[in-house]
Amino acid sequence: MPALHRPIVRILASVFLLAVGGTACHRTGDGPRELLDRYFSTAVRQDYVSTWACYDENYRSKVSRDEYVRHRREASRLLSWKTSALEQHGDTARAEVELVFAPSPRLGRSEPVTRKVVEELVREREGWRVKVW
Repeated sequence: MPALHRPIVRILASVFLLAVGGTACHRTGDGPRELLDRYFSTAVRQDYVSTWACYDENYRSKVSRDEYVRHRREASRLLSWKTSALEQHGDTARAEVELVFAPSPRLGRSEPVTRKVVEELVREREGWRVKVW
């Protein structure tokens, strides 16, 4: 490939990846469980652009994608998740999830750590989203 075309190919590849990542959670027919699966599976793969897209509009308006990705890359890596309970009430849902995080020398942890969290979900015009605030 001529050297002149390489920058154009890189730009097009970057645009494609951002478009795919930005639409990872934009599936209007899916329910809360499918959202949780996309949300946590993208986090396990460290595809934080796609993870950010799973958040509600309010959160995304306050926390930029770049800021979120930078923060997640500095945090402990998620290894796995298990949804233990999921309740849906109209356009809201609540899930109890067990998360397993990798050891983190930076955080002073030499072993994986398990945390139970509650995730609030909300249905927005483009589908289900993780609600933060």
